[in-house]
Amino acid sequence: MGIFLSIIAIIVIGAVIWLSMQPANYEVVRRRVIKVKPEVVYANVAELKQWSQWNPWIMHEPDTSLEYGEPTNAASGWYSWDGKFIGSGKMTITSMVENESIEQALKFYKPMKSKSDVYWRFNAIGDTTEVTWGMRGKMPFLFRWMSKMMDQWVGKDYEIGLARLAAVSGDTEDAFEIEFPGTVEGQAEDYIASHYVGPIDDMKAAMEEGFPKVAAAAVEHGMEISAQPFTLYHEFDMKNKKVICDIAVPVNNPKEVDGLITGSLLAQKYMRTTLKGDYEHLELAWHSAFSHARMYKHKIQMGKPMVERYTTDPAESSGLDLVTSIDLPLK
Repeated sequence: MGIFLSIIAIIVIGAVIWLSMQPANYEVVRRRVIKVKPEVVYANVAELKQWSQWNPWIMHEPDTSLEYGEPTNAASGWYSWDGKFIGSGKMTITSMVENESIEQALKFYKPMKSKSDVYWRFNAIGDTTEVTWGMRGKMPFLFRWMSKMMDQWVGKDYEIGLARLAAVSGDTEDAFEIEFPGTVEGQAEDYIASHYVGPIDDMKAAMEEGFPKVAAAAVEHGMEISAQPFTLYHEFDMKNKKVICDIAVPVNNPKEVDGLITGSLLAQKYMRTTLKGDYEHLELAWHSAFSHARMYKHKIQMGKPMVERYTTDPAESSGLDLVTSIDLPLK
């Protein structure tokens, strides 16, 4: 028993020392140039009742309970939220300089208690506005391990929020929408594909070459294309920024072709996330997909490929008419 307690003590002391070496403070900052004048975008941030139109978290649970404290567009105004999946909290306006800056105090109650200072800056650049959205705070000692990851976790949400804020403010040039249709039953299907192993940064070029090549091979060899193309992601190595995937075209009668592979997707339940907009927003859509799965406690089935389905043809669709579905396999 004495040896066991000594081992436990060493582990605890080691953990305390490690935590003490982690940064206590964190800051997350994102910026976006929005093609409207400062007073337009400022109004959509200053008025708390507008937040539900572009908030990057409410979109995960649109029926979240919201309450407001008057005035909702001046110092001391506040709004609170209480969601089953996104948690609960309260944000209070602490100070404002019209069309220039806003300071807010943010408190989270669930899933864990914490508080942060939020700040906004609105910098006029001609007829456009550079909007800065930042948050800074201090992690409780036991949660200091999270400090270094805050920028990655919250930063993507801020990017989504700023993009949605731009659209609500009238800058729809690069608008996109992310939706969560729920779970879907994927049917079994055969496919022919180009297998890719390499850097994530080279994926775009690989797809631009791969999809036409695979589709042409299918037609040339008498295969019947049964649906829109998709990519099967087998492995993401985010540390080394590498990916293993199949750039695939579904067919009813797969045949062997030199340089390509054939495979089969089994019937599978998926959690679906839908992106309406340009492919450049897929990174944010994937971030949202995993966030949604975590909030709703969906259990992703590891070892099964994740599917990116191209519902509409980019040669025929653009803007919000370009639809992509992300399917995460569920247990």
